[in-house]
Amino acid sequence: MKILIISDNYPSEQHPTNGVFVYNLVQQFAKLGHEVIVIAPFQLVPRKIKFKKVVYGNELAKVYRPLFTSLSTKQIGSFNTYTIARKIQVNAIQRIIKKNKIEFDVVYCHFIKNALLGVEALEKYNKPFIAAVGENRNIQLVQKWYNKNTYTKFFNKIDGFIAVSELIKEKLIDMKVSQDKIIVEPNGVDFEVYYKRENINELREKYNLPQNKTLVMFLGHFIENKGPLRLVKAAEGIENIGLVMVGEGKQNPESTDIVFKQKVPRSCVPELLSASDIFVLPTQHEGSSNAIIEAMACGLPIISSDIPEIRVQCTSDFSILVDPNDISQIRTALEKLLVNEQLRDKMSLHAIEHAQKFSIERRTERIIKFIKSFL
Repeated sequence: MKILIISDNYPSEQHPTNGVFVYNLVQQFAKLGHEVIVIAPFQLVPRKIKFKKVVYGNELAKVYRPLFTSLSTKQIGSFNTYTIARKIQVNAIQRIIKKNKIEFDVVYCHFIKNALLGVEALEKYNKPFIAAVGENRNIQLVQKWYNKNTYTKFFNKIDGFIAVSELIKEKLIDMKVSQDKIIVEPNGVDFEVYYKRENINELREKYNLPQNKTLVMFLGHFIENKGPLRLVKAAEGIENIGLVMVGEGKQNPESTDIVFKQKVPRSCVPELLSASDIFVLPTQHEGSSNAIIEAMACGLPIISSDIPEIRVQCTSDFSILVDPNDISQIRTALEKLLVNEQLRDKMSLHAIEHAQKFSIERRTERIIKFIKSFL
């Protein structure tokens, strides 16, 4: 099968941690013998912003990265400025397909925004359009960027939806999507990549991490929703703690407790997880958290949010769920695990066992079966 992927959230040399969950699925499609083409629109940034280029991982798909300029999503009368970026991306997709004579059997788009772009650009090819939906809180946000009739026209041409949670499935049904067009498939993890390493001292030396501290890792965008600053605040004054902050974003976590802070290629993430003792993600909302699945696969006790999206991933055997906006609750959970190595070891075993439910291989096989039902 020839699968065309459209996703503006895909790893690159400049942003190696972006859309890793999309990358992981794409690689699995290719490993199963499918021919995969990725079109990943790449937003132009001001020249003053310099990125350190990083190899994000082995790539089994052919990837095209058309550049586009965004003018945000401001409403000016009946006109939304997103229309300009949308038209640029639609034209770029069409040019890439035509110039490279790309053939495809199905269009697989990550997030509704990209599915709408795909439908607009490639409607004439009369191929099935599949949308992977993980937005949760923002699932209906895209509607505001479109004329109502235009949005309805494109949305109704999406043939199938892959929801990462039952919560998202319910929202799609509320949006008048037929249940038989939806499957629920939580995100998965590649156990050949994410597993607990035993050479912890060597890994800490490799990444210049302290050997004598209990390391707490955060993995994700440095933005308000994910809560990196809330973690930093909760850790203030706790003895013998080291914060490993992996990611990038608008926020800039700063503290003497931080022993590592940078974006890293995908290959480094499981090593940093294995070198750490606890994983913390005080997120305000999620679809299906890849970071949590990866952390549990590497045997880390989890401190995260007492919200529906996280409760379906975590059990009390290996996690402590708290109010993500309550600094004192995050701090109490940290203190409980920091002083009890025996409890951490017990939770680690349960985390690894529970992670087996989230195999990306099995997830990919089920998604392929779903896609084929539309051919």
